[in-house]
Amino acid sequence: MFRIFGPPGTGKTTTLLNMVDKAMEEGISPNQIGFFAFTKKAANEAKERAAKRFDLNPEKDLPYFRTIHSLAYRMLSVKEHQMMSPEHYRTLSDRIGFQLTASTNDEESTTFKHTDHPILALINLAKAKKESLHRTYNQSDINFTWTEVQYVADAYQNYKEAFGLIDFTDMLQKFIDEAHIFLPNFKLVFLDEAQDLSPLQ
Repeated sequence: MFRIFGPPGTGKTTTLLNMVDKAMEEGISPNQIGFFAFTKKAANEAKERAAKRFDLNPEKDLPYFRTIHSLAYRMLSVKEHQMMSPEHYRTLSDRIGFQLTASTNDEESTTFKHTDHPILALINLAKAKKESLHRTYNQSDINFTWTEVQYVADAYQNYKEAFGLIDFTDMLQKFIDEAHIFLPNFKLVFLDEAQDLSPLQ
């Protein structure tokens, strides 16, 4: 394992991309290389660079140049209808009396969709940090009581279970639980901006 340290702008990502180039020059198949980045933009940069240099199709020949969420989504063959959607959040809001909204992230984001309600954000943060919701709540400055947080958390979990739905944090956990089935065998793995990853990631 190699770790590359340095402040922003010192060429850490460029160094990783150069190492990808060298590995492919030495004959390692692109299907045996995983390049995982914290943002979609960074993953696409690595993919486009490798594709251009080695005359590859970026989508067909470099399937494992992506974000971690994207890897889990692809390998688990999750369908869109299995994911919590804005409509699901609206329905849940009506049922429990909290306005739980959903929004789509931009290219710089780490996930496909996220919820922007503070309680749902807190729930996902606790799961991402692999700690109890109560501990995360005590460390936060959220403007809701613990009773309210626990009520929403229970309702949210019950709703997902009732309709067979998952959110993107659930998807990561499912991928971890079933990694022995789904995870490809890589010869090389590159992880860009590893310091930004949550314990779950």
